[in-house]
Amino acid sequence: MFIINKKISKFISFATFCIFALNIQQAQARSWQEIQQSGVLKVGLSGDYKPMSYYDKSGKLKGFAVDMTTDLAKYLGLKVKFVKFTWPTLSQDLANDKFDMAAGGVTLTKKRSKQFLFSEPVVKNGKIILINCKNKKPLSTLNDINKPDVKVIVNPGGTNQIYVDKHITKADVILTKNNFANLQGIRDGLADAMITDSIEGNYYQATEKNVFCVASKILPGTSSVKAYMVKKNNKILVNKINTWLNGSEKNSIIAHWGLQP
Repeated sequence: MFIINKKISKFISFATFCIFALNIQQAQARSWQEIQQSGVLKVGLSGDYKPMSYYDKSGKLKGFAVDMTTDLAKYLGLKVKFVKFTWPTLSQDLANDKFDMAAGGVTLTKKRSKQFLFSEPVVKNGKIILINCKNKKPLSTLNDINKPDVKVIVNPGGTNQIYVDKHITKADVILTKNNFANLQGIRDGLADAMITDSIEGNYYQATEKNVFCVASKILPGTSSVKAYMVKKNNKILVNKINTWLNGSEKNSIIAHWGLQP
């Protein structure tokens, strides 16, 4: 009995070692040389954040980030492969090397910059209050929406939830499963307001007139930038991204999508 247990113990120890070694290998991002050799740049996108990345009615992935990273890959002499992430798992997915870079509306924050490298800014941004245009409540300031009789809807895992958790202490907060449910709640009048990026708010105000209205200016202290996020050991990739960002092609893509450089 003792011998059997000892063998089992050795087997478990060996299996544990294998798992540990595998985890170390997964934790190491692909080097620029490995990316080059593969011929493919793996780009993480959420697919739920217009105009950054979204699926059209035919199921095709479209958006500003799609156009930008496709052009980036072409500049690097690579093909692009899009990998879907969710906002709650974004950092962990990149840490697990599911893709080489995260794009599609990633906000540069102090917390993220401690763990990852960021490119130079891609577009400017800030938080705004988005409402249904038919809603007649005064909802243009943080004080307006931070009241017990106001329902604020928010998608999980991103900077929108971080802002709401910190600043919305009195309102009825509705946490949805994703950004689609978030926006649908405003369309259907199930919530009074949502906190979102000015990029997204301005897009929906322009494309769904008389449904979505941007009710506020950029909220104080929320001015930010969107950038590309990669792992710490991918400095060569970041440098190449920055060289491309300083080229002229970026500006024409930004203008096409009506964003602010």
